Amino acid sequence: MIKKLKPEDDEQRMTEAVRMSSQEIWQAGLHAFAKAQEEGGKQFSMQIFEQRVLRALSAIGVPTAEEVARLQARVDELSAQLAALTASQNGTAQAPARAAGHKPSCP
Repeated sequence: MIKKLKPEDDEQRMTEAVRMSSQEIWQAGLHAFAKAQEEGGKQFSMQIFEQRVLRALSAIGVPTAEEVARLQARVDELSAQLAALTASQNGTAQAPARAAGHKPSCP
């Protein structure tokens, strides 16, 4: 024999299911919020730590990454200038030597 549910039982089960579902959603939201607060706190602590380390390194004269990058760019620029200067000096020094070492073909 098939048991039919009364409309009241069906409504009651539906209400309970909706209530349970809403509680699960609420709890998931609270968990996500708590996790975000925890991570945010860690981020804040990490930033404070990094600032302290940067101040300490600066106090003892250690250059920042930006300063090192600028210095590296300057070294690259000066190296290119030196290479160009060396090449031009080698080119002009060799030209007179060729001319002096060249014998005329006429007797």
